[in-house]
Amino acid sequence: MKDWAADHPKAKLMARKRAAIVDAAREAFLRDGYGGASMERIAKEAGVSIMTLYRHAEGKDDLFSAVIAQACHPADQAEQARIDETLQKPLPEILVFIGVMFQERIASPATTSLFRTVMVETPRFPHLADIAYHGLIGAHADALDAFLAQRDEAAALDPGRRQKLSRAFLDRLVGLDSFRVLLGLDGATDVERLTRAKLAAAELVAALSVPTSGQR
Repeated sequence: MKDWAADHPKAKLMARKRAAIVDAAREAFLRDGYGGASMERIAKEAGVSIMTLYRHAEGKDDLFSAVIAQACHPADQAEQARIDETLQKPLPEILVFIGVMFQERIASPATTSLFRTVMVETPRFPHLADIAYHGLIGAHADALDAFLAQRDEAAALDPGRRQKLSRAFLDRLVGLDSFRVLLGLDGATDVERLTRAKLAAAELVAALSVPTSGQR
């Protein structure tokens, strides 16, 4: 979806309309499925004209991508403030925080509902699986890789090695409880998520200390 520059004269208005559109699209996809959701109804429920909707999004794929991306964003200003504060701490603490947050987001009711919608709709719309995976998992991996690229601790790593470590970190956080969540059963406890995050953080920090000559 289109983003508007902060200095645009109608930036705040456009941002509010964009948020309303994404919210309406998410509800439509969850309620009606991808195939059943219509651009006209989304526009109506967002309180905008169909022309305004297409000014923000090219089509349903664009809207679905925005809905998926929303699941990766901070829920509110308080969460963003907590993230900003944590990013000032030592790397191991930051990684533990990221690890717990990733697990919480993947197992959240909102994300779980989106995963279920994708699973139902992929027989007819196979491309939704790629949108969901890259938008939810890939986006987190790319964000972690971009973060590590700015850290002195990872300065000696080549980009390929750094990307592999970022994905390995996230992979370490996902357990069989992910299937339990999709089935509507209880997932991991807070203690289990924290334990996983600490182990994954310790492994990544240890990997970052390996000399360049030891990279593969």
